Amino acid sequence: MSKSEVSKGATALGLIAILFWSTSVGVNRSTIEFLGRTGAPAVLFTAAALLLLPARASLRELPRRYLWIGATLFVAYELCFVLALGLARTRHEAIEVGMVNYLWPSLTVLCSAAAGRKRLNALMLGGLALALAGVVTASSPPEGLSLSRFFHNAAANPLSYGLAFAGAIVWALYSTCTKFMAQGRNGLWFFMALSAVAFWICHAFNSDRPPMNWSAHVVIQVALASAAVTLAYTLWNIGVLRGNIHLLGLAANATPLLSALFASVLLSAPLPGVFWIGAAMVAAGSLMAAIGSRT
Repeated sequence: MSKSEVSKGATALGLIAILFWSTSVGVNRSTIEFLGRTGAPAVLFTAAALLLLPARASLRELPRRYLWIGATLFVAYELCFVLALGLARTRHEAIEVGMVNYLWPSLTVLCSAAAGRKRLNALMLGGLALALAGVVTASSPPEGLSLSRFFHNAAANPLSYGLAFAGAIVWALYSTCTKFMAQGRNGLWFFMALSAVAFWICHAFNSDRPPMNWSAHVVIQVALASAAVTLAYTLWNIGVLRGNIHLLGLAANATPLLSALFASVLLSAPLPGVFWIGAAMVAAGSLMAAIGSRT
């Protein structure tokens, strides 16, 4: 296989990873409804860690800073993201909270620029502003844009919206830090295992945790969800290391739209036209910021 063929194949795998990632809001929320906000992620990440076990790298091979700083940021992000979905009061709100989380591409551009001591330009800042406006638009009622509606929703459930926004910041930091610290290494299995431990600890201390409602349907859903998470991270890593990173970076900006589409279907939660406009704005803002980072 030639170098160009390897690159094209790796890029294709990276693009497939984006599709798997886009199912995360829908599958996580659906699983949470059966196994609880702490039980579901504990089970999912345990299964994902077990799937990654055969391909795990030796911890001794990983740079120390990447191992501990990367692990801390990775686990913090997963806690923020999944608990934000679990704390959402309805399926529609879970999709809105997911849209807040997808501010991370724009924030990653800003963090990367700061880490590289690159001056922020109008495209970067304008992209972030457009993405923020998209989140507000996505939370508006069907009849039109409403800034007060977004703040009302956030004030009614500040922990869920706050965790989603914190998660966006943490993932931007993780994406920036690992680029400089990983040295081409991959600690995904260790990070997944630590995330599973963190969620089991949360589950143990969750006094109002509901009983896990297991059935054949739930077992199949957990298996598919954990496989999707494992494939998303694994294929993305291959794409980043051996594929066209610029193409993958641009394609990743479509994640907010794809995520909303998959979540709407998986959760049987039809979304109004104004939501799709907001999701498109988040994607466009991320793309604008990405373009600005290369000028």
